[in-house]
Amino acid sequence: MKKLFILLSNLLASLFFVWVFTIWSDTYVSHYYPNIAVHDSSPETTFQQVTERLEKLAKETDSFIAIQHQDPTSEGTTAFSYTTFGEGKLPDGLQERTLEDSQNSSVETNYFIFDGHLDIHLLRDELSHLGLTNMHLTIPSKRSTLLSIFSFGFQLIGLLIFCLTFGSLTLINQISQLRSSGIRLISGERRGSIFLRPVVEDLKGIAVGFGLAVMLTIVLQKLLSLPKESLLTIGAGLLSYNLILLLISLFFAQLFAVGIKKVHLMQIIKGQVPVRGIISLILIGQLLAVIIVTLGIGSSLKYSQAWLQHRLGKEAWSQERQLIILSISREGTSPGFDEQTQRKLTVWYNLMDQAVSEQKAILSRHQLIDRLMQNGISSSKNLTTSTEWQDYSPNGNVLIVTPQYLERQNIPVDTAIEQKLNHLAVGEFILLLPEHLRSEEEHYKSVFEDDLTSRMSSQNGRQQMTATVAYLESSQDRFVYNTTPISYQQFLKDPIIIVVTPQSTGPQSVMFWFDAVQNYVLFNQLSDAQELIQRQGIENWVSEMQSGYQNYITLLNNIQRERWVMLAGAVLGIATSILLFNTMNSLYFEEFRRAIFIKRIAGLRFLEIHRNYLLAQLGVFLLGFVASVFLQVEIVIAFLVLLLFTGLSLLQLHVQMQKENKMSMLVLKGG
Repeated sequence: MKKLFILLSNLLASLFFVWVFTIWSDTYVSHYYPNIAVHDSSPETTFQQVTERLEKLAKETDSFIAIQHQDPTSEGTTAFSYTTFGEGKLPDGLQERTLEDSQNSSVETNYFIFDGHLDIHLLRDELSHLGLTNMHLTIPSKRSTLLSIFSFGFQLIGLLIFCLTFGSLTLINQISQLRSSGIRLISGERRGSIFLRPVVEDLKGIAVGFGLAVMLTIVLQKLLSLPKESLLTIGAGLLSYNLILLLISLFFAQLFAVGIKKVHLMQIIKGQVPVRGIISLILIGQLLAVIIVTLGIGSSLKYSQAWLQHRLGKEAWSQERQLIILSISREGTSPGFDEQTQRKLTVWYNLMDQAVSEQKAILSRHQLIDRLMQNGISSSKNLTTSTEWQDYSPNGNVLIVTPQYLERQNIPVDTAIEQKLNHLAVGEFILLLPEHLRSEEEHYKSVFEDDLTSRMSSQNGRQQMTATVAYLESSQDRFVYNTTPISYQQFLKDPIIIVVTPQSTGPQSVMFWFDAVQNYVLFNQLSDAQELIQRQGIENWVSEMQSGYQNYITLLNNIQRERWVMLAGAVLGIATSILLFNTMNSLYFEEFRRAIFIKRIAGLRFLEIHRNYLLAQLGVFLLGFVASVFLQVEIVIAFLVLLLFTGLSLLQLHVQMQKENKMSMLVLKGG
């Protein structure tokens, strides 16, 4: 069984690594080659200045350097290309762009050293002298890449489950061979060679599993056209995993070899083993199992709730397949409040002004991220499928939209309001309250006039905002077009809807509209977004134009995958725990069979007979419960897992007790 586990786990690990590198196909170079990410630059720095210095630097250091370009294709997806300097060849799968075609490119991008003697810190200094600032250095290694893969999420849980299962199988295997080990000791075989025998068997299994996993990786690399560099990292990952298995095997071999010195040779031959020490090891394994299963079940339930919450918007999104969201590149934004930053903000404001006035985009600014931050990112309150939200403060159940939102969602308003919507003057906005808030009109009118005035102000000015109040039918769920990756709510019940336009909020509201473009604006279709961007001459400011529907579906599928993998990890953890229970109970009855039999004849009940044994297990389960709560698992989930393990312990002990009772009766009858 252990050999089968080694083989299957290696194949699964190989498939997992290949899957990771298919996701990283566009950006894998960032995980292999030293690079510098530049996030800001001086207005005086030109692309030509940078290329001339890089060309000279490449010759001086005999290196191969490249500038990465990230541009949206005609389909809206992101395409990466590289302008190179020095002698060399780009890694497989990377597209080269000539220097002539790159003259209008941004200098705020990634700079790679693909080959040569150039030090990454020297490259940073040279770029800094040219006026590039806010730089982040990356010096990748196979170790850092593997750590980035396994440092969080279902990957870490899966690795822990595999290690726990293998450790349990190794422990059970060592126990089963103790009697034969005693016989070999009598025959003169060395103690070390006896207990290393299972390690040698494990090593053979690891060699076979590793070999087959590498073969599978090579085949998949050819079929999926993965970069050759990925083979080395996948090989290092598989080797690291198998070394962990080998270390676990060596640990138990050494433990038994040392521990067995304290036991008389004849006891080993009779099958009597150092039970207390072994049971202590199993209890440690059970502690790990409780923690891992609790984390797995807790995460699985959270992802299930997130999936249910997110799935509620599937039908609504399926009717909005043409909507496009933008990803802004580094050149499209600048930190600070200098003249360059203000110029960029003004350009984005002008783009939004044109988009809204020509009815080519909609704004749906919700407060769900604020709600998530208030509750805490890990809070279960964020994953409710309920659309109700009773907080009607400015950061609560409020939608800030443009007029086209009402049209797309078929939200009826009075004729007078409908006429006013498309002719909002500077300083005006429409405040649409749900009918049940009619009695508090004055309060909300005052609150939101103050909030909008503050929200739309900047260092360049302040525009007093005035509301025109109207009412909407209550008990209505409103679709919010949520595309944010950390909040899954798609509908809100009876939100306060605020209708604005860039024209009505005034030119000083540039910061509000810039934030909106990044997170809350959807363009009617790809051609509209491309036309508006070209009209402003900011093609370099946009890295991707993605379908909002595809963004939604991708996130939905990711949540579903995490949900099932976490659940599978929890199930495997429970199965491993059952194996440990069986082994521990067998050892327990082997050691204390006589004492148990005497207590049973004396009339003691089940719980009285096994009190100390059960208390030891309960103590471990309670420790696992406390550790799980400390790791921010919901206390209810941790308590249910505690009950699950306690129930499994009692059930398996009861079953084993029944077997022992039948055996005792046969002995008494002379059977």
